[in-house]
Amino acid sequence: MQHQIPPELPGFNEAGGEQPPPDADWLKNPSGDKAVSAKYFKAAGMQSGKFEGNDKILMVGDDSGVGGRAAEVAASQLQDMGFKVNFRQVPHSTMYTKFCNVPKADVAFCPNTGWFKDFFDSQTILDPTFNGANILQENNSNWPQMNDPEVNKLLDQAKVTVDRAKRAQMFADADKKITELAPNVPWVWDKQPNIASANVAAVGNAFNATIDLNFTSIKR
Repeated sequence: MQHQIPPELPGFNEAGGEQPPPDADWLKNPSGDKAVSAKYFKAAGMQSGKFEGNDKILMVGDDSGVGGRAAEVAASQLQDMGFKVNFRQVPHSTMYTKFCNVPKADVAFCPNTGWFKDFFDSQTILDPTFNGANILQENNSNWPQMNDPEVNKLLDQAKVTVDRAKRAQMFADADKKITELAPNVPWVWDKQPNIASANVAAVGNAFNATIDLNFTSIKR
């Protein structure tokens, strides 16, 4: 995953497709690049190439399954970068309702959050998660609490644009700006497996990535 808008949504190709923005060198190697990481720590005045602060950061992740293992890997990587991590693992629902969706919980890093479109448009991916106007005290999905005036303006202009081509390009411009500011660690674009019997002519629904029963039929 090299930016925010997922494949097939309007704005994906305009934002770069499977390529990250040119200035986002930290996304060029999917396996990570310690030299690039060290470059940015040094640019921030940390000559060791790692984080040099003493405060612990709170990280809350899943306590079981693939999500739990992913959270453990993320905690290990943060520690390798020099962060002192207070790592808590809780049930997935608790991670959202008591920690990651509540700004006052002061969670620095949530490795298991994810977002799915509400309808087939990039507004539903970018606006709830990165527009400063959508920071809520409860049930908040702008997890980085991003409130960048330029990004807010791009999103506000794009969502009232009705021309499809212009709308896609405007959301792509917002996507690139968000990605360059690095408020999150893009991890994976979700892939939905759909299984049908051999005698079923299954038709996918672009809205929710499941089988559309309105058009699916039984083969003779």
